Amino acid sequence: MAGESDGGPFAALDVFVSSQKADRARSLEPTAVGADFAPVRMPSDSRVFSRDARSADLSALSERVANYDLQATLDPKTHTVEGSETLHWTNRSDTPIHAVYFHLYLNAFEGPHSTWMTEKGKSDFRSAVEIKKGEWGYIDLLEISQLGKPIELPIAACPHSAAQISKSCFAHPDDGPETDRSVLRVELPEEVAPGATTEIKIRFHDQLPRVIARTGYFDSFHLVAQWFPKIGVLERRGERGATEDRWNVHEFHLHSEFYADFGTYNLQVTAPKGFTIAASGQRVGEPRETSAGVVHQLHQDDIHDAVFAAWDKYPAPFIATYEGAGSPKVTVETYFPSEFAASAAIAQRATLDSLKYFSDTLGPYPYPHITVVIPPFNADEAGGMEYETFFTTEGSTGPASAYMTLFTTVHEFGHGYFMGLLASNEFEEPFLDEGLNEFWDARMLGDEEVRFDLGWFGKLGFHIPAPTQWLIERMGGASHFQADPLAASSWHRYSSGTYESIYPRTALVLHDLEAQLGGDVLARGMKLYYQRWHHRHPSAADLREALVDSCDAPEEKQLVRDWFDVQVYSAQPIDDLVRSVESVEIVPEPGTELRDGGRVELTEDETDKLVADTREAFAKATGAGGAVFADGGTILRSQTGKPFHPGPFPFRSTVKTQRRGAQVAQTLLVKFEDGREDRVAWPAGERWHKWIFEGPARVESAQLDPERNLLLDVNKLDDGRTRTPDKLAPRRWALELFNWMQILFSLLGGL
Repeated sequence: MAGESDGGPFAALDVFVSSQKADRARSLEPTAVGADFAPVRMPSDSRVFSRDARSADLSALSERVANYDLQATLDPKTHTVEGSETLHWTNRSDTPIHAVYFHLYLNAFEGPHSTWMTEKGKSDFRSAVEIKKGEWGYIDLLEISQLGKPIELPIAACPHSAAQISKSCFAHPDDGPETDRSVLRVELPEEVAPGATTEIKIRFHDQLPRVIARTGYFDSFHLVAQWFPKIGVLERRGERGATEDRWNVHEFHLHSEFYADFGTYNLQVTAPKGFTIAASGQRVGEPRETSAGVVHQLHQDDIHDAVFAAWDKYPAPFIATYEGAGSPKVTVETYFPSEFAASAAIAQRATLDSLKYFSDTLGPYPYPHITVVIPPFNADEAGGMEYETFFTTEGSTGPASAYMTLFTTVHEFGHGYFMGLLASNEFEEPFLDEGLNEFWDARMLGDEEVRFDLGWFGKLGFHIPAPTQWLIERMGGASHFQADPLAASSWHRYSSGTYESIYPRTALVLHDLEAQLGGDVLARGMKLYYQRWHHRHPSAADLREALVDSCDAPEEKQLVRDWFDVQVYSAQPIDDLVRSVESVEIVPEPGTELRDGGRVELTEDETDKLVADTREAFAKATGAGGAVFADGGTILRSQTGKPFHPGPFPFRSTVKTQRRGAQVAQTLLVKFEDGREDRVAWPAGERWHKWIFEGPARVESAQLDPERNLLLDVNKLDDGRTRTPDKLAPRRWALELFNWMQILFSLLGGL
């Protein structure tokens, strides 16, 4: 039967335990779950990490479940890699395992009928690069063995019924096309007992694609990423919402990335003489020349991937070091094409700054090395990608290069924490990586303005406003129509646009939560989240609980839980507005009233005379013009700078607000003609509210969210309203337009 998770977690492969064979219980098998699962709401049980290598090796940061010895021989002319791997894998579950699952990511690029290519269709992915004849990529398996016993190579898709699977085959856990070969099921000759470790050897051949997404080549440049058979993650009961031990493996989707267990990686790369190798991990010894080429050795513990770049045109890299509390001495190497030297200097500085910020705010960076790579021109699709201890950024000689290089570098470095050290499941919960990272990046860069050099247009007087990073996040993350919640998977989404909205919307959701909590509550929560879950596999529920546990007051804890329900597990927009600001003078009016113990009726003529007499008497008492002087003889002025002249009658002002989205507590700032200000609370729980203010001065304006704490609000322009129209802004816009028209006509006249 298919195992179900408490609260319906994102289980890629639910467990299938068959008791049909008494002498050999079936191992964990996949069931096709497709889109029929919900976000993880049940916090992980920390006891699932009790079988922890750190108990035996105090230097280990992780359980080191999957340990690889990898060999790669690159032929840059044919763009191929001859590879082999020896994997030592530990069964950390309580279930005997007789079949394991591997990712074969390169097969996403083998033809138009893979899951990745099918989802891509005719749309552009990041750029418009297309694969032409001879530019496809794939991985062919040549030999597989376990403990020296050969395993039959797969030749077909797995049967739909798990009970019918008896040999290695290509699995389709997400109901992708039968022609997809990105997930491999391997039937093992020897069952792996709970807690036991087995050895699997694989020899394989890679044909790298022309780089269109994350990996591949252009000319002699090669980014060799996701290039080896990579074992899936076996999740234990109590981990990420699982109620039974289960495999968590997905097909390679257009918008999904990766999920893997930690281990020790030994990487050997052989490339022709003259090629520079930039790779994850630390170099072991000096490169040595052999008849097959120059051999480079690298090693790193407690990571979950290995990648390298090779090019024969790199100059010497920039090298710098970072030293911070709790971290080893970190060497930063930045590789770049000569024409992107200026970008490389920005990337190097940004990496060092990011090391300090992330180490100070989340936790010390634990690895002694970081490799930064700027791909050459025409290999742009290799830029902006993250791997542990290694990432690629962007370079440019254009006028807008500086900030793009800065932000991309900070962002890709940040993945080293949220994707790398925290090892969140990017298939199922991409917001835990892309979104949290975007939030922390924007937090680091603060209110720094994004300035764009318009070249000769700027010299002619053209300019555009310089937005802050938070404004950029608002432009992409605040909208009425949110088809998918943040906690949805990476591939089952309304559109590519709703996947891309994960980045800015997560940033806004957490920004607004931080503003509502106040102080350093959220900062402490994020630090606790990192401390609890680095080198493990957290879920959305684990993030929520870390934030809850960092709150002091019960109402703060409830705010976090409610916020996750509305903004993470659901997709409700916020759209509060000031509907109207009105004011009337309270003067006598016709009618009856009680006076001196009796009822008196006033006619319209009598009230008109009473009003006129009262105004005249007030003017005589206060001086010409009715000016009233405050202490020291200063005339009170309104917020517009005009003198304030109160009259003999008070005013009744009405401010009406409305909610057209999710409920969120608000502050309303009310400004009066006499310069006074009043802040009133508008708690959650009602769709509209009306305030009435009576006093000697009219309400001049009303503004919701005066500190702009709620960036999720769809339309900030309707957050405020004045009592009378302010024509200053339209006049300025008209003058600006007139100025541009004059410049345009001058240019046309000179032709």
